[in-house]
Amino acid sequence: MKHLLTICLLAAISLTATAQNHQTFKGVPIDGKSSALINQLKQKGFQQISKSDTLIGTFAGYNDCEVTLLTSAQTDNVYGVKVKIPMCQEQNLLMYAEYKKLQAALTEKYGAPLNPQVERTQSTKEDDFITAFYKLIANVKETLDFPYGCVFDTGRGNVLLNGAWIASDCGGGFLIMTYIDNVNNNLHQQNIYDDL
Repeated sequence: MKHLLTICLLAAISLTATAQNHQTFKGVPIDGKSSALINQLKQKGFQQISKSDTLIGTFAGYNDCEVTLLTSAQTDNVYGVKVKIPMCQEQNLLMYAEYKKLQAALTEKYGAPLNPQVERTQSTKEDDFITAFYKLIANVKETLDFPYGCVFDTGRGNVLLNGAWIASDCGGGFLIMTYIDNVNNNLHQQNIYDDL
C-alpha cells in the first residue's frame, strides 16, 4: 500500500512539473489536444464558436475577444493561443494607448520585451497612425498593419503583442496577443521540417 501511495505521489509531482514547463493562457497550460483546452477555456467562461477552435469571451478586461487555438495539423496538439482584442472605431485614437497599457502590463509580469518596440516601417509612426485613422474614417476598405509590436520571453514561451486596423463589425480593428509554448511549438516546427 505504501509503495502504491509513493507511485501515485510521484506521478502527481511529475504531472505538475510537466504542466509547469508549458506556457499558460488564463492559467491553463498550452498543451494537449485542442478539445481538452477548449473544455478548460469553457470552464473559464469562454463560448466556443460552433465546432471550431475559436472561442469568444472576456480577456484582460476586454469583452468579445476572439481566442483561436493554434494547433499542429499532424497531431492536433495545441502550440499557441491567439487573442484578438476588438478596438471599435470610436476607440481608434485610443488604440495606441491601449497597446502601451498592455505592453506595460506584460513588462511588469515578464520583464522587458526582447525587442523594446518593433516598428514595421521606416516612416514616422505618428504619421502612419493618423493616415490609417483617416482611411478608416473615410471607410477605405483595406487592412492596415498596426505599426508597433513587441515580444516577451516568459521562460516557457513567448507572448507577442501587435495589432491591425481592419474592417470589422464595429468599423475598427484589433490588438493581437499571441501566446506560444516553446515545447509544443518546437514539436510543431519539427513536424513541418519532417514533411519537407
